[in-house]
Amino acid sequence: MKSVIIGAGTYGEVYLAYLQEARVEIVGFLDDDPKLVGTNVRGVPVLGGVGLMKTIRQSHGVEAVYCPLGNNKLRVKFLENARALGFKTPNYIHPSVKIAPKVSIANEGVYILQGTELMPFVTLEKDVMISTGANIVHHSYLSQGTFVSNGVNLGANVHSEKFAYCGMGCTIMTGVHTLGEDCLIGAGAVVIRDVEPQAVMAGVPAKVIKYRHADNNL
Repeated sequence: MKSVIIGAGTYGEVYLAYLQEARVEIVGFLDDDPKLVGTNVRGVPVLGGVGLMKTIRQSHGVEAVYCPLGNNKLRVKFLENARALGFKTPNYIHPSVKIAPKVSIANEGVYILQGTELMPFVTLEKDVMISTGANIVHHSYLSQGTFVSNGVNLGANVHSEKFAYCGMGCTIMTGVHTLGEDCLIGAGAVVIRDVEPQAVMAGVPAKVIKYRHADNNL
């Protein structure tokens, strides 16, 4: 199935390597950076901007779109646009990921990299992105557009609301119930209480250092 990757930056390169290893046929990248359009990234052409999705099925026979962007809102926006145009948005789950019984994973836009473990009764909605070596403990629920970075430890019964971002190596302790919508947990932070929507948390134990704007794209 011919596919494209949205985003030709370093994360796009990483997912290109994984997807090619999985024998996915990647015909090109889509990226809105005019400096990249017309170039090749790791031997794969940057065909044009994201708007090219409207015609790329006819011009290149593309059937599927991958969008491994760390920007949660843009990732969800582009994947939803792709679905509205009739493209498939397949999952990519590295074969080393340990998925326990009774785990529920949506069939659209979920990306999980190597070394991650999912315990029983974990639920992942569509467009969730989990990097390497994360531990997602039982009965946790990750809403659409959640991002979990390298080495995150997410405790039991935690509900991450839409667009929540867990930075590298942070720990969400069991006893925390909610990571509010569009919150950001800083790298290495240890969260011991519920997090408000749009809150930016840092430190050990984590404290609010500021609030993001509801319309942010970061």
